[in-house]
Amino acid sequence: MSPSTEQASGAIASLIRIPIATPHWGEQGGQAFTVRAVAQIHATSAAIRQSLLNVSAYPEWNNFVPRVAFPKSPASDPPQSNGSLREGTLFTEHVDMFGNGKPSGLVRMRLLMTTLEEMEHEGGKGYKVVWLGKGYPDWALRSERVHAIYPNAGGTCTYDVWETFSGPLALLVRLFVGGALVKRFGQWNQELKQYVERKSEDAGAEMMDT
Repeated sequence: MSPSTEQASGAIASLIRIPIATPHWGEQGGQAFTVRAVAQIHATSAAIRQSLLNVSAYPEWNNFVPRVAFPKSPASDPPQSNGSLREGTLFTEHVDMFGNGKPSGLVRMRLLMTTLEEMEHEGGKGYKVVWLGKGYPDWALRSERVHAIYPNAGGTCTYDVWETFSGPLALLVRLFVGGALVKRFGQWNQELKQYVERKSEDAGAEMMDT
């Protein structure tokens, strides 16, 4: 396994030097790169989508992003969110880049959820969720994260997430935190897998008891 690949229980993550195109920015060249992680989850695609979007529950399972905040809106405006993401939601991830809680590794990432759409797949209905980075000027650093959820045979779903970075600052991101991103993307998938599967098992047990 190459240094740019990390494997955790139930998830594999890697850094890809030939970047994957994204819906908003399309094909990217230059110093662009992609971090990608894939996991097989024993749950429905709807259950995975719900847990991904319900950021109010991130402190229960998400060590990489233990907190998400929303901008304050004027009292006259409708609230940005009730703790769950939807299209058009601006939000800030409070990222623990190295997983040790030290201030040097705490990063705030401002994002915009641009897409939530259903995808037809041979295994059934899946979903695509897209978050667009809004923390830097577009000329300096562009980032876009795509979450693809699609069902497989045998009652499992594939959760495939990738984020492509481009622009002049992408090289610095890769050099300084590329390895950490690979590791943390893998852990994100592993922890989401464990959380969703536990919730699904609990729901099934409750149904059997009624």
